Amino acid sequence: MTEEEFERLYGRKPYKRVVRRKIYWGRIFAALIILILMIYLIIKGIAGIVSLFRGGNDKSDKLTDSTAKMVLADTKAGSGNEEENPEVVEKPLEKVTNGGFTVCIDPGHGGNDGGTTDNSGMRLEKTDCIAVSVLVQEKLEQMGVNVVMTREGDETVNLDERCETANSSGADMLVSIHRNSYDGDISGVEIWVNNAEPEYDTKLAENILSELEAAGISGNRGVNYGYVGDSSINYYINTDTVMPSCLVELGFLTSDDDNALFDSQIDDYAQAIADGIVKSAFDIGLIDTNGNRIISGQLLSAEKAINVYGSNSLEQEKTTPEEYAQNAEGEIYNTQENEYY
Repeated sequence: MTEEEFERLYGRKPYKRVVRRKIYWGRIFAALIILILMIYLIIKGIAGIVSLFRGGNDKSDKLTDSTAKMVLADTKAGSGNEEENPEVVEKPLEKVTNGGFTVCIDPGHGGNDGGTTDNSGMRLEKTDCIAVSVLVQEKLEQMGVNVVMTREGDETVNLDERCETANSSGADMLVSIHRNSYDGDISGVEIWVNNAEPEYDTKLAENILSELEAAGISGNRGVNYGYVGDSSINYYINTDTVMPSCLVELGFLTSDDDNALFDSQIDDYAQAIADGIVKSAFDIGLIDTNGNRIISGQLLSAEKAINVYGSNSLEQEKTTPEEYAQNAEGEIYNTQENEYY
C-alpha cells in the first residue's frame, strides 16, 4: 500500500519506524587500545634506531651492568649520602679504550698433557680449560680488553713458554684456568696466589672468586697462598710471571655436582671471571671509570720475588714434583703435578 492509499483509507499519513543502529563499544575500545600500542611500538622503534646510531646499549660497547654498578659503587665509597649523587651507581661505564689494559688467559694443560680426569677417566681437564678460557677471552674482548692466550687449541705448551708469553706480551694480569681433583667427596672453587701474598694478586683472586660465587658454585674454598699442602712453594705460573696472577681451580672434575654446574653455567662462569678481572683493573687503579689507562708501563706485582730479586736471583729453592711427593707428610689431594716448584 502506498502512502497515498494509506492516507485516503485512514485519513492520516503512516508512521515511519525509526531503525536505530547498534553501537559496538567493545570493538571501538579494542581498536583504540591497538592504535595506542602501535603508536607506542613505533616510538620505541624510532628510539631504538636512534640509540643504535649513538652507540645504544650494545654489550660490545659497554661494560656489563653488574660490573659497571659495582665499580661505580666503589668509586663513591665514603662520599656520604647515596641520595646526593644517585646517578653514580646507575651511570654505565664506557668501553675500555684500546690499549686500556692487557690480560693473559692461560688455559691449563693441552696437547699431550691432559691434566686430571673425572672418575670415569674420560673427561679431561685440558678440554674444560680451553672451553671456558675461550669464552673468557670473548667476554673480555667485548668489553674492549686486550687478551693474550697462552694456547688457543689442543696444543702442548710448557710452563716456561706460558710465563714467557705473559711477560713478553706486556700483560697486566694473568689468570690461569684449571679444574681440580681429589680421591674423595670434595667440591667447590678455590684460587691460588703467590705465597708472598701480593696485594694486587690477592685483589684479582678475591674479585674473581666473588663473581664466581654470585654466578653459582657448589662452594667457596677461598683464596689460598703457595701450593696445596705446602705454602712454602708456589705454582710455577704464580712465580715466574711479573704481573699480578692467580690460578683458578674451577671446581673438581671428580665431583659430579661441580661437573654439572660447569656444564650448565660455563657461560656465566666465563662472564664472572671477566667481570672479576675488569673490576680488579678499577680497584687496582689500572684504569679509570671511563676505561682510560692510568698507569704507564706494564703492571707489575711488587711483592713477587721475580720483581724483588730479579729472575736470575730468586731466593726460593726450586722443588721438583718428585721431591715434593717424597717429602710430603699426610694425605694431600691430587693436583696438576707439573705446575709448581
